Amino acid sequence: MSLTDQEIAQVLQIACLLEASTAKPGNVSPGREFEDLKYRDFLFSSAAVFPAFLDLEQKSVGEIIYQAVRETHSFIKTNTNLGIILLCAPLASAYSRLRAKTEIESLAQSELVIQLRKELKLLLNNLDQKDAEHCYQAINYSKAGNLKEVDQADISEKPEITLLKAMKLAEKRDNIAFEYTNNYSITFDYAYPRFKQYSQKYNEIEKIIIMTFLEILAEYPDTLIVRKHGLNKAVEVSRSAAEVLRSINLEQKDFWQQIEKFDQELRTQAEKVNPGTTADLITAVIFLAILISGKKLIKNWAD
Repeated sequence: MSLTDQEIAQVLQIACLLEASTAKPGNVSPGREFEDLKYRDFLFSSAAVFPAFLDLEQKSVGEIIYQAVRETHSFIKTNTNLGIILLCAPLASAYSRLRAKTEIESLAQSELVIQLRKELKLLLNNLDQKDAEHCYQAINYSKAGNLKEVDQADISEKPEITLLKAMKLAEKRDNIAFEYTNNYSITFDYAYPRFKQYSQKYNEIEKIIIMTFLEILAEYPDTLIVRKHGLNKAVEVSRSAAEVLRSINLEQKDFWQQIEKFDQELRTQAEKVNPGTTADLITAVIFLAILISGKKLIKNWAD
């Protein structure tokens, strides 16, 4: 059965909760927090986005993004989920549009992936100036740190370009913008296939999430780290992630010992190194996996 809007909103909440609750190296999780960013902030924001993902067919992507950010900041003061919202709003909207024209339940999962991505490409290509305006409002409302001016699209001003063109200006320095301009190639072509592979190897959803997270981080230097600490540090962290993957996959070293060691390396540096963009991407991957497989996938994780 295809997912209703209510189920899509619930699925997004579950994806956010799983991401926040899994002890991924460098990120906030239970017992692992930053002075200005607590685990409970992620719990509150996971619940807060629900209304924004209802009535999807009546909303533009920009409207979904702006409402989700407004709902989030009616409960918390800090930015926890702007990247997640930016990534997941188009996925949810594309799914709802595909559902309106296709019997999703009649499609094999492999075909659903293809059709959903086609719908997503159509949606992204038709993002307009109004979507950009809503998105800029959301970014400013969230008070997201470390977002620099873009030469032709300062987010403090009313945009005069479409959202896709705005993302094009940022694609080389922001992995979320890169997803918009490349039809979610990281999510669909790289991360989701690896998420499925690890789902066959591990029974625990936490290990599936962490291994996919490391795969993304190893291949794509985290752009939040780039903004806060520079490209060299981001590349160094990616190399470390690749080494952890090698240790776990080839040498079969203790899983949690390797993860804890890497986490401590990131946290004990003078300035805490948080692969936050990679966390946003893994949330989108979890969300996509459930959209494709349905709620039965969550039941499998619960067993």
